[in-house]
Amino acid sequence: MKVQRIPVTVSAGQTITTDDVQLERGADLEAVTVVGSRSTVVRSNVQTAVPVDVINSRDLAATGQVEPTQMLNFVAPSFNSSRQTIADGTDHIDPATLRGLGPDQVLVLVNGKRQHNAALINVNGTIGRGTVGTDLNAIPPSSIEKIEVLRDGAAAQYGSDAIAGVINIVLKKSVNKTTITGYTGAQYKGDGFVYNGGINHGFKLGKQGYLNMSLDYRHRDPANRAGYYNGTVYTSNVAQDEVLIAQRGFSRYNNDQIGQSKLLNTGVVLNGGVPLNPANTTKLYFTGSYNYRRGDAEGFYRYPKQTNQVISQLYPDGFLPQIESTIQDKSVIVGVQGKTHSDWNWDVSNTYGGNSFKFDINNTNNASQYALGANAPTSFYAGTIKFNQNTFDAGLSKDFGKKVNLQSFNVAFGAEYRLDNYQILAGEEASYKNYAPPPTSTKVGGAQVFPGFQPSNAVNENRNVGAAYIDLESDITNKLLVNVAGRYEYYSDFGSNVAGKLALRYKLTDFVSLRGAISNGFRAPSIHQRFFSAISTVFVNTPQGFVPLQQGTFRNNSDIAAAFGIPSLKAEKSINYSAGITSKPAKNVSITIDAYQIEIRDRIVLTGNFTKSNPTVAQILANYPDVNSAIFFTNAVNTRTQGVDIVTSADLKVPKGNLNITLAGNLNKTKLFGNIQTTSKLPADSLNTNTLFNIQEKGRIEQNQPRDKFTLALNYRVGKFNFIVRDTRFGKIATIFNGTDRTRDEHFSPKYVTDVALSFKPKEFMQITIGANNIADVYPDKLKNPLNSSSGVFVYSREATQFGFNGGFYYASLTFNF
Repeated sequence: MKVQRIPVTVSAGQTITTDDVQLERGADLEAVTVVGSRSTVVRSNVQTAVPVDVINSRDLAATGQVEPTQMLNFVAPSFNSSRQTIADGTDHIDPATLRGLGPDQVLVLVNGKRQHNAALINVNGTIGRGTVGTDLNAIPPSSIEKIEVLRDGAAAQYGSDAIAGVINIVLKKSVNKTTITGYTGAQYKGDGFVYNGGINHGFKLGKQGYLNMSLDYRHRDPANRAGYYNGTVYTSNVAQDEVLIAQRGFSRYNNDQIGQSKLLNTGVVLNGGVPLNPANTTKLYFTGSYNYRRGDAEGFYRYPKQTNQVISQLYPDGFLPQIESTIQDKSVIVGVQGKTHSDWNWDVSNTYGGNSFKFDINNTNNASQYALGANAPTSFYAGTIKFNQNTFDAGLSKDFGKKVNLQSFNVAFGAEYRLDNYQILAGEEASYKNYAPPPTSTKVGGAQVFPGFQPSNAVNENRNVGAAYIDLESDITNKLLVNVAGRYEYYSDFGSNVAGKLALRYKLTDFVSLRGAISNGFRAPSIHQRFFSAISTVFVNTPQGFVPLQQGTFRNNSDIAAAFGIPSLKAEKSINYSAGITSKPAKNVSITIDAYQIEIRDRIVLTGNFTKSNPTVAQILANYPDVNSAIFFTNAVNTRTQGVDIVTSADLKVPKGNLNITLAGNLNKTKLFGNIQTTSKLPADSLNTNTLFNIQEKGRIEQNQPRDKFTLALNYRVGKFNFIVRDTRFGKIATIFNGTDRTRDEHFSPKYVTDVALSFKPKEFMQITIGANNIADVYPDKLKNPLNSSSGVFVYSREATQFGFNGGFYYASLTFNF
């Protein structure tokens, strides 16, 4: 075992520099991983007991992307994320998944500390419907040193959400160094312009302290891939409509905005540390970040023929409503760490983070204000959602290896206390109210495209979480590494959970190892899923005349949910199995192959709409005459995910330069098993079962994400030049129609997306890069059934896409390093 003095950041967030830190023989410092273990023995990603990808900042920048989610999408095959369109707030916070699971089944850490979730809950028909993810794009890329992706269940080590794995973002600590980057690019179609700038600089604090600062700015123009609208515009009479179209000069092209949305993003990060005593055995560390994002997304075009939605005096030719989002994300980490005289490493820290999402609706109207004519308002404040989280944790660790005559025997244990807060703030009255209900008129109340949150939706709820863990890791022999972990958590809103994990790695030879793990995990229901509601009022014509009735998503703890027999949400439970082989046949060659199976029971879903047209529902709602229909969150389905990850890398000396070759792939399949869980008050007949979790939602879980994804990257460095070619194969996907007409199902074939980039360093401190992402201008398959195109507006599917449908993108960047 080789001993070397190096700085290490362990997963508990503790940074130590000590001769007791051991670097395992053959470990490459570039690929050293800290996530997944609390041991002080530093291992590379081919020496760990579970699979971990280590992606450094150079590899992230080499993708030619400017957002962390898209960077990861093209370097980590098990990671998937694509931009959404006409999905309300989801246009501005990209759902991101690992191993084909949900956005809320992967845990995100920053410097080893739990990162808070986004405030937004995905309630539209996109990947991750009904889930809450983490906004990875709130982290400025200029601040990132590397990203570690742990591809294994880790709830026993890190707690809730770590079912698919863990993403740990490690921030820069460099000092006396400045990096300035400018970037611009555009889609081949001439839209979607991107302007990006970033600066990173590090200062020394005293002799051994540091302060690293990063600032990023990103502007993104929208891209539009809307098709030719072939429906009527002014009236349902086709002949008369054509005359009016000609008279008004109305164009059937590009009225809708289908594609990436407009976005402005600014972020700043401070990351620092300073010793608190001359011996440097006690240190203060801190991280602060703030991100501001302004997004502009569109809904469906409102045509003048839609007289119950359009005030003609305002919009004689209809209008395209806009959802303007203001997203603010903040985080502060403060901790103290040290080492006792008896060699116990200790770490105490507090992490506070929050995310808010404000909705402003523009270029729209509240049609029930038609009496105001041209003076009716066209902009509305529709409300704000907020999520805040405070986490206090304390941990201890020590290697007893020498005392028990083992190479290593690391003992780590600790405790955590977390407070979650979720808020919904109501919008202004005009954003949700109907000022002219039937029989006065049939006009629809509330802001078109996004009716505001009502006072009845407003909520301010808290919950607290307590946890304790123990983590043991030992090199029992020169060949056998064993890791055992256990964690207990108690949630004030649903109870307790215990998770455990066993992981092994056995060296067959100096360059071939076997590894495997088995663990049980869990994902606690998010506080968003428990308390979110979005209820609107509609007027229904009954024998007693028009009456106001409520419809929408009701809280899981509401009386309406109880009437349906919907139980209080409980944790999703998982069992993870993995087995793999790793090899380092040569110094600069590595191969890892890992198979896995993840079973999840009681997955939380957002149901379909239960309406009174269903006799069972009508009977349930007999005691609630003011309710017409309802949607809920409930534990309903079980899934089994099976797959294989393959990662190979070689760094070769070739004539006049170096060639790095990386081939990485993921094969993945998710299937439902067992029965869909209805309630005693909702008999499991076809109508109730399909409404609770319909075939479209089944398809969303099983077929909306690529079944396979492979990336082959070649990076050739010669002299002052660097040439990169990356080819990514996105596997097939499908969208399933909620009905009996199977011709409405859409199947999309695999596609290859090729990226190229050429960099030149005229000076040691300057690098110029030109490149093209998706150089062949590849698009997904077009929709085949015209009934799925919304009268021709959608050329490509909005429900699911392998890599988006913006087409080719060219760019140039300039980087200075001082």
